[in-house]
This record gives sequence, structure tokens and C-alpha cells, in this order.
Amino acid sequence: MCKRIPVAVLFFLLLPAAFFITAMGWRVDSLELLDDSQRVLFSVPVALGQRFTTTYIHSVELTPVEDEYIVLGGKIWTWQERVKSSNAGMPCFKPDNGCYINTKDWLIFQGGRQSWDHYYLRVGNKTFGLNKMELAPFGTTCLFKIFPGKRITVTVKSGPMLFAELYQTEVLYKPLPQQRIFSAYK
Repeated sequence: MCKRIPVAVLFFLLLPAAFFITAMGWRVDSLELLDDSQRVLFSVPVALGQRFTTTYIHSVELTPVEDEYIVLGGKIWTWQERVKSSNAGMPCFKPDNGCYINTKDWLIFQGGRQSWDHYYLRVGNKTFGLNKMELAPFGTTCLFKIFPGKRITVTVKSGPMLFAELYQTEVLYKPLPQQRIFSAYK
């Protein structure tokens, strides 16, 4: 009986250490925004299926466009695009492997199975674009005020949880209250 007690005690002492080591090595995805020189502007570990939305005013139609993405499996997947019309280079056909939904307010092109390791977000200014980005729980930020005329790389970086960190600049996302309802256009 005495020989089993030390093994049980050792087991319960090593269990938290094993859990901690496993958790630190667990692979997580981080959503990152990079400038043209690949300098990190913003980075945050994201949960499986984390959504974010970019919005802008179409340069020809002068109507709002909302692109909703999901981070999944180390890639950025298009979830849906919402537009007000289907003219001037805007979507007009149901995506393969997706659906088209026509509502009173939006033409919604959903699905399509398009994914990327990264994509380039060209930011306009106060006259053209009015680009915004919404990411819960951080809220909506006006990219056109911070990076007018710039190109931002939106990417996903996969790595151990030990090295995943929240990196934000105060100019990009300011801390927000916990109970906030997010909307790209208010």
C-alpha cells in the first residue's frame, strides 16, 4: 500500500505540468495585419471560426460593400459578400458551392469555398474607399483615417500558443467596453 501513494502523488503533481507543457505547444492561428515592409501592425490569436469584416465604399457605384471572412485551418475563408447592386465589377452570379440571397437591403453572395494564406487590402481615404475593419471583441476601426492610400496584408500565422501574443497599436484598435454591439455601418 505504501508503494502506491508516492506514485499517485507524483502523478497528481506532474499532471498540471504536463497540461501546461501541452497547452503551450498547442497550435493556434493568429490574425495579423502587416504593412508593406511586413512589419506587424496588429496580431491576435483567434478561435477556430473567428469572423472579421471589411467594409468600403465601391469606387464606381459609390455604395457600401461588406466582405465577411472566417479564419479556419490556417487560412482566411470568404464567408459572404454583401453589396447594394451588381453593376461595375461587383458580384452578379451565385458562387460555385455557395448561394445567392436577395434581401430588402443587400444582395448577399455566400460561400464559394475561396481561401487564402493572405490577401492585400488596399485602403482608400476620406474621399474614396472609407475602409473599415470590424473584429470582435475589438470593434470597428476606420482604416482610411490611419492608413490612407496604403496597402495592408491580412494574413494568418499558425504557431505554438507559447508564441502567440496580442499585439495591438493604440492607433489601430482602442480598448472597448465589454458590452458592445458591433456593426460596420451605424
